[in-house]
Amino acid sequence: MSNVFASRVIGAALAFVLFAGAAFAADEINVGPDGAAIHGYDPVAYFDPGHPTRGSDSLSAPYNGAVYWFSSQENLRKFMRNPEKYAPAYGGWCSYGVRVGKKLNIDPNAWKIIDGRLYMQLDLGTQKVWYKDWMKNIEIADRLWPSIQSTPADALGK
Repeated sequence: MSNVFASRVIGAALAFVLFAGAAFAADEINVGPDGAAIHGYDPVAYFDPGHPTRGSDSLSAPYNGAVYWFSSQENLRKFMRNPEKYAPAYGGWCSYGVRVGKKLNIDPNAWKIIDGRLYMQLDLGTQKVWYKDWMKNIEIADRLWPSIQSTPADALGK
């Protein structure tokens, strides 16, 4: 096999792996049109100071196939030290949506932190419904998430 042919085969294989990885990440993590998780909001800011804060693409970090944006260098450092603490549950998909077996987009202003875990919601109305029985909703969503985690959102219906 010539070096040119071998290089093309390896290049094609690498491109396939990279594309497949990107598709996989897009299925598991709710990434917006800007390419950022949580619509570009800083995941650490939900915990401290305790409200949604828009991040910047100049302060960003990859995690689990998505890119998270941060509002400060300190928040970026906090995230990198413990990303599992700050990354939203269910890949940033609507928690109530996951509870009903769907992957629904979120409003970054509809969120709750329960037991140190960030839960995102479709909108403020959905958040009210979800929060009325949050314990049961989390229990069901935790059970369903592994079965839908890798499934594209559009394959689950709306």
